Amino acid sequence: MNIGVNARLLLSDKMEGIARYIYETTFRMAEAHPEDEFYLFFDRKVKLRMPFPENVHHIVVPLQARHPVLWHIWFEFMLPVYFKKYRIDVFYSGDTYLSLRSHIPALLVSHDLAYLHYPEHISSSALWHYRHYFPRYHRHAKHIVAVSESTKKDIIQQYQISDEKISVAGNGVTQVGTDTFMSKEEVQSRFAMGSPFFCYLGAIHPRKNIKKLIQAFELFKKQDKKNMKLLLVGRFAWKSEEIRQLVTSNPDIIHLGMLGDRDKTEILSVSEGLLYVSLFEGFGLPIIEAMAVNVPVITSNISSMAEVAGNAAVTVSPDKADEIAEALRLLSAGGDFVENLKKAGKERVKQFSWDKTSQHIYSCLLNIH
Repeated sequence: MNIGVNARLLLSDKMEGIARYIYETTFRMAEAHPEDEFYLFFDRKVKLRMPFPENVHHIVVPLQARHPVLWHIWFEFMLPVYFKKYRIDVFYSGDTYLSLRSHIPALLVSHDLAYLHYPEHISSSALWHYRHYFPRYHRHAKHIVAVSESTKKDIIQQYQISDEKISVAGNGVTQVGTDTFMSKEEVQSRFAMGSPFFCYLGAIHPRKNIKKLIQAFELFKKQDKKNMKLLLVGRFAWKSEEIRQLVTSNPDIIHLGMLGDRDKTEILSVSEGLLYVSLFEGFGLPIIEAMAVNVPVITSNISSMAEVAGNAAVTVSPDKADEIAEALRLLSAGGDFVENLKKAGKERVKQFSWDKTSQHIYSCLLNIH
């Protein structure tokens, strides 16, 4: 098969959840199936190419598609031309966008429908595009892969799409060699002013509930005088100016920006716990990333986060700062409770695998070919 891949998000090795999903699944499919050719369609030249097997080809489709109008032109008018040029048999789109004008069978990965639940967190132009096109993309796709049962149920309810058209394949954990990791003290010295710390991983915008997280951390600090810091690892995304001001006004909160896998894993592995109390998620990749390195997790008791965490995390109401602060106190106290949480996390993370997900996606591509 000639498999086209929507690679617009594969711009660097500092990847957030959706880009990570696309890279890990595409790499594994290409490695396992040298008889196939994979054509990665980018909207710009990439300075740092991610490593791929030899049967993966990098194709730049002119026009940087970073605005709703340009999204439409790139997907509807540019991509079909390149599908024909490279004789694409099936199209794999891991970021929910498709070409409605193309008749090439398409597999769409749907991560979440957050725009329907929190429209106020999205710019008006992007929101119009999501509302107009996302239902059509889902209906146009030959098959949909949802990243969680929660997302699948949401798709069925919101778009009235048949259950049979949707399967579920979640995220996995990327392995990073730990042989030469710094000591806990060295990590604290480099990133946290020599102090122990909790951490958050992910983009920073309103849906991630960072304001409430900060409020809870400040409440925890008032009631517990431990020399604890809060590290935010991720970029400031849309509508984040108020959050930025809260961060800069508190010396106990340190924003590190986007980091590569190694630094991110090193920080996470020596933290006192991951704080991931988002208002809504399609999956919640940092939850299993923390479990994989034996770190306890505090996460929201709603949407996919409760589904992914199972009984291996402290789940809280994301709108209750006092409840989050109490969870912080539980983790900071250590003892048997935390050790049992870590053990449960180690078992829980075994249920998630990039290999299984990539095998599932390849099987779906074969079925729609």
